[in-house]
Amino acid sequence: MSFDKKESRLWEMKIYEECHLRLYHISYGILKNRLQAEEIMHDTLIRYFDIGNHFPSKKDRDKWLTRVCINFSIDQLRKNITEYKNLNKEELLAEFTKDLSSQSIQESENEIINFNGVTANDLKKIIRSLPLGYRVIITLVLFEGYDYQEISQITGLKESTVRSQYARAKAKVIESLKQKRKI
Repeated sequence: MSFDKKESRLWEMKIYEECHLRLYHISYGILKNRLQAEEIMHDTLIRYFDIGNHFPSKKDRDKWLTRVCINFSIDQLRKNITEYKNLNKEELLAEFTKDLSSQSIQESENEIINFNGVTANDLKKIIRSLPLGYRVIITLVLFEGYDYQEISQITGLKESTVRSQYARAKAKVIESLKQKRKI
């Protein structure tokens, strides 16, 4: 695709507007860190802009972007785990306390949304507590609207594995919600 600078800039802005929120939410669902998720979203889009528009359809482009975003997010998660292992206990406790205090404002806003005794924040916590594989798959199915075949292509897992991981993740969420209501 050969554009002059102005056309190229307009094309990039259009793609950014179409994709940035979805990529951010995918990354945030994996990393649970706003700044890193935003950085991953930008890195994913920059990678796409570098290769140009060579996809036959918007759906193919979105699959590629999702796969790259997931891979970048998982790589960042691995780096985070390595870094946390290298921190001493005091630094780790300080970082954990900082994360909790930054979430408290958003959590109080989410407490307003309540359905049968369960808030949006409760549901977020339950999904965040799922193992990474379950969390990625349930996010792609419920929030991104991908079907099992598309998720299989994105993640490189067999379609039957995607289905079973989704069913297990959904069962864990339902069980956690039931326990939440009993309390």
